[in-house]
Amino acid sequence: MAATTKKTYIVEHLDEELGPWSELEYLAIAKESQEIGSEFHLTSLPLGFKVPEALAAVPGFKAENRGVEDIYAANKSRVCLLDPAAKKDLSPADGETFDVFLFGGILGDDPPRDRTSELRKKGFEGRRLGPVQMTTDTAVRVTRLVVEGKTPVDKIPYVDHPELKFSEHESTQMPFRYVTDKEGKPIMPEASPYRKQPPKMEHPKLNIHPPLINTPCPAATTFHDLLALWECPSTGAITTRTSLISGFPHDDDENLYIFYDSTSHAASSSTNPSPSQSTSTQNATLNTLGYSPLPLSTYLSYVSTIATSHSRLNTRPKTIIISVTGSSNDVADCYMRIARLQSEILCVSLKDQKVPVPLAMEINLSCPNIPHHPPPAYSREALTEYLESLTGAIQGAEKENLPRIPVGLKTPPYTYETQFLGLMEALEASMSSAEEGCPISFITATNTLGSCLAFADGTVALPSDLGTGGLAGAPLHPLALGNVRTLRKMLNDREEKLGYRVQVIGVGGVMDTAGYRRMRMMGADVVGLASGLLLKGTEVFGEIERGLGKDGW
Repeated sequence: MAATTKKTYIVEHLDEELGPWSELEYLAIAKESQEIGSEFHLTSLPLGFKVPEALAAVPGFKAENRGVEDIYAANKSRVCLLDPAAKKDLSPADGETFDVFLFGGILGDDPPRDRTSELRKKGFEGRRLGPVQMTTDTAVRVTRLVVEGKTPVDKIPYVDHPELKFSEHESTQMPFRYVTDKEGKPIMPEASPYRKQPPKMEHPKLNIHPPLINTPCPAATTFHDLLALWECPSTGAITTRTSLISGFPHDDDENLYIFYDSTSHAASSSTNPSPSQSTSTQNATLNTLGYSPLPLSTYLSYVSTIATSHSRLNTRPKTIIISVTGSSNDVADCYMRIARLQSEILCVSLKDQKVPVPLAMEINLSCPNIPHHPPPAYSREALTEYLESLTGAIQGAEKENLPRIPVGLKTPPYTYETQFLGLMEALEASMSSAEEGCPISFITATNTLGSCLAFADGTVALPSDLGTGGLAGAPLHPLALGNVRTLRKMLNDREEKLGYRVQVIGVGGVMDTAGYRRMRMMGADVVGLASGLLLKGTEVFGEIERGLGKDGW
């Protein structure tokens, strides 16, 4: 480029946060500007805004809390606003008229939003870059080519709406115009996930904040249930009700739950009560539930809709944990289906420039209510079989170039050391059986305690043959705390051997802020609620957050 005077390119950052896609684009702008002796500034940044280290390290980059109107109040005529609604196209002659070129944040929305209107009102003279929408880094690149390289807008080589292939079977069409390189390929940020499949992680981790979630229960069955949990600002992730590939043969007369008062030992007379039917003294639940009557495919459809239609631009990603069960082969099949969905979500998110919704899979091996099928997590041999099948699925997904997702085990209440050691031995055995190492990223402890019985109005409350079912809530809390603490210590002792830190989701009897704090003190990375959700509704999450006060999460 034959540059004349030094130019400054400014993005007036109109969003409260800096998303990962914007970060990549800004880094590309900064580096390309620095290479030709120009500068790149971000303005109108909120106080406390943290500039990424890689961006801050580029010479010629500057971060400003002031807005461009204040910075150039005395030289507004030297500032050119790149405005899709301007009447004139940018021309090489504008390089002599203007020294500063101003862009209104994210230009790459689809469909286009008139985000430059806020800057237009400030009186800057405008120019446009043609009729086709561009990403922010492309818009700056085109501007440099015109005003410093003296190339007219219509003479720059472009490609519109290119199709990008991620694998043999997956591709997406980008709804923007790009400058092309000498080979005719669209120029994109070097580290952009548009260029290549996101890197695989050997042991993917859950990234959940706030560290408070729901766990599988009837209040996570329908799309409406999951959407309410998703939209709750106090949940850092949501979990679907446990499903099988073909659905569970649910019987409304046999598979149900009741509320329970652990002080008076009285159960609710109504079954499947709503939160509005709970009393102030009820602090537990008993159930004869199996799993969700809805098949896995239904939940994958729900998750796809939430991830692609209800996520927002540049916001912290909220994880969706898909809880599954079945035979070891079924669980392996579940993993493949969820990994394929994660890949599809990544493709759509890249196209829409949204933060992709992370998925995880929880294998529920701990339900006490399935006749003639004791929880597999009580058996080292059964656990080993599941982990071997899971390892095979992870290897199969890798061959399909699918992203690796975190997988966890949901365990039953363990009551003596041999049970804990059986789990540890299974994890260690899985590590030595494959190059990928142990396939488990997290443990969810603990599920309900089986063979419990309650009375309502003088009669046995549950309809099972013996009147027994799984107990959860306050009476389970001490046992759950003990399980979490024991697992955390055993996993810490094996961290070096496993080669990574297995996370723990603490579940069991958390009803309030005090219960949340106790779980965290015992080593839970994340705290989950089921009975608390059934008894209090989604408001329980906000109640816990408010109770933390200044201490925060």
